[in-house]
Amino acid sequence: MRNDIARIQRHIGVSPDGVVGPLTIRALKKALGLPTTSTPSWPTQADVRRGTSIFGSPGCENQLASLIPPYPLYYEGKPVRSIRVHRLIAAHVQEALREVLEHYGEAEIHRLGLDLYGGSYNYRHTSSGKALSMHAWGIALDFSSAANSYNTRAPRATLSHPDCERWWQIWESHGATSLGRKYNRDWMHLQFADC
Repeated sequence: MRNDIARIQRHIGVSPDGVVGPLTIRALKKALGLPTTSTPSWPTQADVRRGTSIFGSPGCENQLASLIPPYPLYYEGKPVRSIRVHRLIAAHVQEALREVLEHYGEAEIHRLGLDLYGGSYNYRHTSSGKALSMHAWGIALDFSSAANSYNTRAPRATLSHPDCERWWQIWESHGATSLGRKYNRDWMHLQFADC
């Protein structure tokens, strides 16, 4: 079955991993002439933590993909060459960053701190220490951490400002969830799992 799916994926121009995920569905819709604008649906955090989701087990480095960001990112002031995320979200992350660049341009990205990368894959617990973070699966990313820390709320969190509205719309169009927009905390964090 997995080989059949991979063969179909090759035919429609998707990386042949044998898993039917949002990119495969979008490509199938396009090939069939159906609207492709629907937002991808990702598993819930609970399903991810139970190990019953498409993301598998945490800490599986063979599930990760490295991608080169389309605009310069900086981690603790140093340029980032590549970022590692779960292979099932890699194309979404790449496309979202490309859309951010297209919308804002490098100068505005820098002014807003959208180039301040705080990390993605990291096998660790949440800040409360009670459960594994979505970072442990490589399905979460942090940006502009200093100005958008866990307890910084709107309007002090810079990513809560109106000039970042399009930033969030882009990520949400790929199915990502903002904890800041959902709970008014942890504005730096976005994840490809529903809360």
